[in-house]
Amino acid sequence: MPTPEPLGGPEAQGEPVAVVGMEVFLPGAPDLAAYWHNITAGVDAITEVPADRWDPLFYDPAAATDPAAGRRSDRFYCRRGGFVDSGAEFDPTRFGIMPKSVPATDPDQLIALDVAYRSLQDAGGESVLPARRERAGIVLGRGGYLTPGLVRLDQRVRTANQLVHTLRELAPQLDEAQLEAVRAGFCERLGPEEPESAIGLVPNLVASRVANRLDLRGPAYTVDAACASSLVAVDHAVRELTSRRCDVMLAGGVHHCHDLTLWSVFTQLGALSPSERSRPLHRDADGVLIGEGTGVVVLKRLADARRDGDRVYAVIRGTGVAGDGRSASLFNPDPGGQIRAVRQAWEAAGLDPRAADALQLLEAHGTATAAGDAAELRTVAEVFGPATAGRAVIGSVKSQIGHTMPAAGVAGLIKAALALHHETLPPTLHCDDPNPALEATRFSTLATARPWDEVAGGAPRRAAVNAFGFGGINAHVILEQPAAVRGRRPRVTVGEPERVLRLAARTPEELAALLDAEDGAVLAASLPETGSPAVGPVRLGIVDPTARRLKTARRAVGKGEPWRGRGDVWFTPRPVLGPAGGRTAFVFPGLEAEFTPKVDELAARLGLDWSYDQEAEVGDVGRHGAAVFQLGRLLDTALRRLDVAPDAVAGHSVGEWTAMAAAGVHTAEEVDAFLAGFDPDALRVPGLAFAVLGTAADRVLDRLAGREDVVLSHDNAPNQSMICGPEEAVADLVDGFRAQGVIAQVLPFRSGFHTPMLAPYLDPIREAAERYTLHPPHTALWSATAAAPFPAEPEAVRELFVRHLLEPVRFRELVLRMYEAGFRAFLTLGAGQLGSLIDDTLAGRDRLVVPAHSTSRDSLAQLRRVTTALWTEGADPDVTPLNPPAGQVSSSIRPVRRSGMKLDLGGALVSLPAAGHGLLVTTPHPTARPLRPALPAARTEAHADALDRPGRAGAHHPVAAEFSALLTDTNAVAAELLDALGQRRGPRVPARHRPPTPRSGAVAPRAVGPSGSGGPSGSGGPNGSGGPNGSGGPNCSSGSSGTDGLATVPAALRIDVDRMPYLRDHCFFRQRPGWPDEADRWPIVPATTVIDHLVRIAEEAMPGRSGQRVVAVHNVRLQKWIEAMPARDVPVAVRRSAPDRIEVGLTGFAGAEVRFAPGPATPPAVWPVDPARERVPELAAEQLYTERWMFHGPAFQGVTELTAIGERHVRGVLTAPGPPGALLDNVGQLLGYWIMATLTERTTVFPVGMARIDFHGPEPAAGTALDCHIRIREVTPTTLTADMQLVHAGRVWAECTGWTDRRFDTDPGMRLMDRFPGRNTLSEERTGGWSLAHERWPDLATRDLIMRNMLGGAERDRYAGQPPTRKRRHLLGRIAAKDAVRRLLWAEGSGDIYPAEIALHNDAAGRPVVTGVHGRAIGPGLTVSLAHSAEAAVALARRGPCGIDLEEVTARPAAAVAAACGPEERALLARTVAAGDESEDLWFTRFWAAKEAVAKERGTGLRGRPQEYRVTAARSDLLRVEHAGRAWEVRCDQVAAPAGLPERNYVVAWTAGGAEPVSQESQHDQ
Repeated sequence: MPTPEPLGGPEAQGEPVAVVGMEVFLPGAPDLAAYWHNITAGVDAITEVPADRWDPLFYDPAAATDPAAGRRSDRFYCRRGGFVDSGAEFDPTRFGIMPKSVPATDPDQLIALDVAYRSLQDAGGESVLPARRERAGIVLGRGGYLTPGLVRLDQRVRTANQLVHTLRELAPQLDEAQLEAVRAGFCERLGPEEPESAIGLVPNLVASRVANRLDLRGPAYTVDAACASSLVAVDHAVRELTSRRCDVMLAGGVHHCHDLTLWSVFTQLGALSPSERSRPLHRDADGVLIGEGTGVVVLKRLADARRDGDRVYAVIRGTGVAGDGRSASLFNPDPGGQIRAVRQAWEAAGLDPRAADALQLLEAHGTATAAGDAAELRTVAEVFGPATAGRAVIGSVKSQIGHTMPAAGVAGLIKAALALHHETLPPTLHCDDPNPALEATRFSTLATARPWDEVAGGAPRRAAVNAFGFGGINAHVILEQPAAVRGRRPRVTVGEPERVLRLAARTPEELAALLDAEDGAVLAASLPETGSPAVGPVRLGIVDPTARRLKTARRAVGKGEPWRGRGDVWFTPRPVLGPAGGRTAFVFPGLEAEFTPKVDELAARLGLDWSYDQEAEVGDVGRHGAAVFQLGRLLDTALRRLDVAPDAVAGHSVGEWTAMAAAGVHTAEEVDAFLAGFDPDALRVPGLAFAVLGTAADRVLDRLAGREDVVLSHDNAPNQSMICGPEEAVADLVDGFRAQGVIAQVLPFRSGFHTPMLAPYLDPIREAAERYTLHPPHTALWSATAAAPFPAEPEAVRELFVRHLLEPVRFRELVLRMYEAGFRAFLTLGAGQLGSLIDDTLAGRDRLVVPAHSTSRDSLAQLRRVTTALWTEGADPDVTPLNPPAGQVSSSIRPVRRSGMKLDLGGALVSLPAAGHGLLVTTPHPTARPLRPALPAARTEAHADALDRPGRAGAHHPVAAEFSALLTDTNAVAAELLDALGQRRGPRVPARHRPPTPRSGAVAPRAVGPSGSGGPSGSGGPNGSGGPNGSGGPNCSSGSSGTDGLATVPAALRIDVDRMPYLRDHCFFRQRPGWPDEADRWPIVPATTVIDHLVRIAEEAMPGRSGQRVVAVHNVRLQKWIEAMPARDVPVAVRRSAPDRIEVGLTGFAGAEVRFAPGPATPPAVWPVDPARERVPELAAEQLYTERWMFHGPAFQGVTELTAIGERHVRGVLTAPGPPGALLDNVGQLLGYWIMATLTERTTVFPVGMARIDFHGPEPAAGTALDCHIRIREVTPTTLTADMQLVHAGRVWAECTGWTDRRFDTDPGMRLMDRFPGRNTLSEERTGGWSLAHERWPDLATRDLIMRNMLGGAERDRYAGQPPTRKRRHLLGRIAAKDAVRRLLWAEGSGDIYPAEIALHNDAAGRPVVTGVHGRAIGPGLTVSLAHSAEAAVALARRGPCGIDLEEVTARPAAAVAAACGPEERALLARTVAAGDESEDLWFTRFWAAKEAVAKERGTGLRGRPQEYRVTAARSDLLRVEHAGRAWEVRCDQVAAPAGLPERNYVVAWTAGGAEPVSQESQHDQ
């Protein structure tokens, strides 16, 4: 019989359908704007599984590669995926749902409802729905997986009773009351039982709930077609529309299941990625990463959408669905079914898929499994054919969010629709080495987004989407860019937006000519606000172009100078954005004295949530602060909707918290939750007042000098500061400033923010800082506390979060530094006059400052001014969302504030309440001792971590670094006192000899070429019996024994170079040959030697060994390096973690899990080599050592050939050295060469861990050559991860996976000092022969390394004795002084001179004295002078007297000038300033520095009598100073702090070579 026609007939089948609204909730993307940003910016939203999803015990990386161990269904070898935990919140009141029912409802039902609602808002609101609601429906794809709600129900019904049943069988002595207590305790942890909420657990009601709450009375159902579900749902929705049964359809997919059962299925199938990376279409794609999410699209027939004036993202031209039918396996995809689905869609569209202009973008299913990608590429090649001209783009969003299962298709469809809408071709991540099968297709991948050019011949831009479901169900959808529609007519008339005149020309003269016409003609020549072609760079924009404003514009253009905003007119002949390269910043205000938000119309137009506490009065910190935050967040969202994305965000005062949320560091929902539960009175400090002063901060500080009751709280601008203190004292100061003509006013705030006075009230903020979940910012974030970008480390972020309430707001400095960093447009997002502070600070500089909020109009109108201003400056914002949509948001869908009820997506194991622990214990039981020896290791490590937190913050802030040093020293003193009291055992190591503690568990830096590498890396391997190679066992002290079946092991590992002489070839620093002080070379135990010791300790602990040998080392953790001098005992801790595993730790330094087996597993295949993808290295292996790219001595020099290097790999030959762990240390050296040769920045690396090392045979004997192949898995801004194979005789001997290094900045000067310290310096030589050193090492650990390289043993002792606050200056001064002395000696003909050969100390008068060490001759009469200020130091060395001084140029009060200079000098100062264009501050600094330089040459200092040193003549480069009848010529120069340090300018003054007598006339004058 004939096949029946589809509903609607054959002609209806091809009717195009419009996508008029979209919304998502996906990993890293809580909404559509964030999703598109992440797509184009290449954001990888994959993370490790959150703690509440499933427990760490289920993770076992060995399950991927050890068939001998068997693949357990409850152990997963992968733990990375896409998760939405941070934003999983729901507002039940918006939908009339009782909050009590939310916890018992499956989260996917609520998330689907929220996303569907927001998709309607995106489409224009409720008015997009037809009046006859039976003509609107919804179809959602959803799988039959166990969702969180059903898991909890199963635990309550089945697991709880199974637990009791099993206990009853195992322990019959337990009575029913005890068993019931167990069951009740278990169920209590699952939350309250709500039988009336059971409807929320029915799986197929997810679409029905949406239809119920949004009143959709047409079809509402779910479909389960595995991974194709959401595209099948779209196909169903299209058929509903083309059959004309419905007029509007919602379609999409929902998947929020990360249940253990799902992970178990994919683990057993081997489908998860062992490398834990999603690499669709990559040559080495090895599996799926599971994601989650929801996406919904709103669909209408295209003709209806055009009739109604709807925005159309894309047009659906065709859909196809087909199955594989009978095939070889349900598991393996069949290209036949895929081909049928794809061709069906193109036939429905009436298009030829092989036509040259048919398709420019294919969003592939792209699961990143080898079989799946191969089958899909065969399909693509068959249907679309080979490349005949330029290649189209293929990609997969799974590289960014993982595989979202039933929602995967709609995630891809929305990505493709957004690409069409924005005319941008999106990238695919992690596809640097594409699958070779792509060559047979017409497609290629993109690494970065690029514009989507018009199609040759005028065809529309077109995209297609694949979704191929597991088991053989396949779907394909074709999308097309809508044709431009002229004269769009809105269905409902709402207030017309203000008219905007836009004109552009190539020059100001051309623009003036355009304006030289009648007003009507000028208005007729206006460019449209949307869809304008490329226009000239000289632009004019006028909002509401009245005759008066046109007159203003003609005048401004005629003058040819920028006119920015006055009278709503914007003009610039030199744009600061676009091709000019200027960057844009969003700046959020804090608490303003006036707060009247006007955003109701904007919120309604864009469908944004907006409400605030109408009682949020100024001065009410909590409620006012919450409203400020809500306003800033709304404006941020609105601007991003307009395609105005900031390059950075910042905030003034508590506006910094809004900026953190806008940057993605804190979720807005978490901040909402904090503010909702926060007591506003908790931050009200009794008796305090603030005042604003119309003068500079320096003047205020002069007035406050010597006072402790009133402090400077804000440095806002050059002409505005704020103070805080007791009300009476502040009022008196206000009166005093007013008497001097300074505008001053007391403000209505009592919080004490940004002052130390708030410290006793900060507990709620500290608790919030610790509780907040921190996320990597998706937008750069700057701090007004540090006047610099936020630190990257979480602890440093938390610290800064609190610090900014205790320290002054440095807003003026922040603005200046952002300007120096290239920011030219500053948009203020909130109420108040913050923009005036920015304008004041940047006066005289080209910039755009425009507010997104105004008290004179709603922000809907104000944002039209913002977009106009940005357009004139060269940007291209999208004003479409500001225009009236197809219909207004009805009163039934009114923006309200979300309550933010957290949805529980977790599935972790349930623990009984604490009160129930031990419930069944009837007799005492001995407590097992998990770690031996019984040292408080956990407490010790936690204590060390607490001490380390300020040090980690110190990597970004000097004050934190100094505070960390103070804590460390205090801790050392306390420990030594405890030693004296006998509270600790073993020898105590003096504080000055303890190793620095670098961030992120660094073991030791590897010296890497001009760009860094090498160091303690590699790993120990088993010897013939499975143990590590090397002479003898561990050098251990007295033993201990345990009760867990392990043999006795020594309690400590002895580290001593006399017992480990090979460590003399693993020293960080070079010294003169024959140098007697070995400690100056700083021998360190290599990381791989540490691992070797861990293995040997595990072997000793394994009782009887019973034929077992070490076959693998797992989860290597490297916390900090172990110094070998002085000798030390490192505590050992062991425990059995599994029958075949022993966990070993060197307390405070390292740990790992060692696995035993009767024999090694079958070796993996040797990695293949593609000669076409590599090149010959530029260095020979021996040059690594002869040219000192690596610091290693002969015992560790095992890299004997550099074979080949590629973009992501390196190969070489290693010859096994003798020392334990040295062979795999050579692997790290080879990796170091790749870093040196390939990366251009952040090339200093520290090993922090290794996921796994597998051994497949006895360790090769010393002298054996092995091939080493290293593959780079991932390079991020902060880490580098690699895998390695060592091959002997064609067989893999060892394989290391997940070797991870932490990347740090490298300074070229520091690298040269590491390689050749005898002939290089850390300072620079300046004209005049003096040395200048800047502190270019921000973190405490790096400073400690610099210190060890520059100072000898006695000097290190003196350095250790310095207070922490003086250590920086002490070290900087010694660096500059030693470099100055060495330069002098080199100029006199000396050869290499190492820093330790020059010693510096002070005589009784405090003058620096230089001596040679260990025979270094320095000659007679050598003197040195040095000075330091902030982050800089200078020094001068001469044969004979000399003096030098360094002073920062700052404003000095008149009293300071009068105290330093006599009347004649002040007159000279005034004349000098008047004669030139340099400031008095600069000239006075020259006077002062010159006096200091002379006083230093005399060896006395100024002794508090600066007027005795008289400046009698002055040029910018030369001053004459007279004192006691003699005169000196003093040279002067200016230096500025380099980029990366706080902005400072200095004056350097130095004596030019002796003094001469002063003439009688001059003596008389004096």
